[in-house]
Amino acid sequence: MTVGFGRRVRPAWHWALVAYDRAYRLVHGLDRSRAQVGPALCVAVRQGRRARTLPDGTRLAPGIRVGELHLANARLAALHGDGLSPLAVGLEFRRRLLASLAELARLCAPAGPLADVRAFCAVTVFHRGLARLGFAPERDGLVWPGLVAAYQRALLATLHPGGGVRRGRPPWGRARRLWITREALLARYGYGAARPPEALDR
Repeated sequence: MTVGFGRRVRPAWHWALVAYDRAYRLVHGLDRSRAQVGPALCVAVRQGRRARTLPDGTRLAPGIRVGELHLANARLAALHGDGLSPLAVGLEFRRRLLASLAELARLCAPAGPLADVRAFCAVTVFHRGLARLGFAPERDGLVWPGLVAAYQRALLATLHPGGGVRRGRPPWGRARRLWITREALLARYGYGAARPPEALDR
């Protein structure tokens, strides 16, 4: 069953998923001004509950502050309403993401508000593109990677103006959690660092 609005055709579960996403963002404070990181990202900072070894060998003790990165859904969804072609949307998304990573590095600099955050993680189906930007996939993986991937696919469909995602070879697969340490972030995106030339998988 679908619900149609003009040219838009939305699955019946569309509004339930939108409501869940909004509730999740409200609980974790993702839409608060202090959580915004540049034009593409937002961050939720928490204390790690267990010891963890990151892909590069960095060890995090329990209680160490880590950041969870999320996309700024509403702002990025608005790209589709600017009359841009799919290629232009992709290029603008990449530009905004790189700008957000540079802003995140600024916040992590000494005396910055996130200077005590040791590492940042992101859970995504676009793990190949994120790996090209300096993130490394977690060895152990997620508990329910297929379920998380299905949720992210459905959420992307709700954000797309046509109720679906672009045709072609999908970037899907199982979702993965990727990490970047504060030191690696500063080295790659901090003040004076060379900006990476890599493009995201699209």
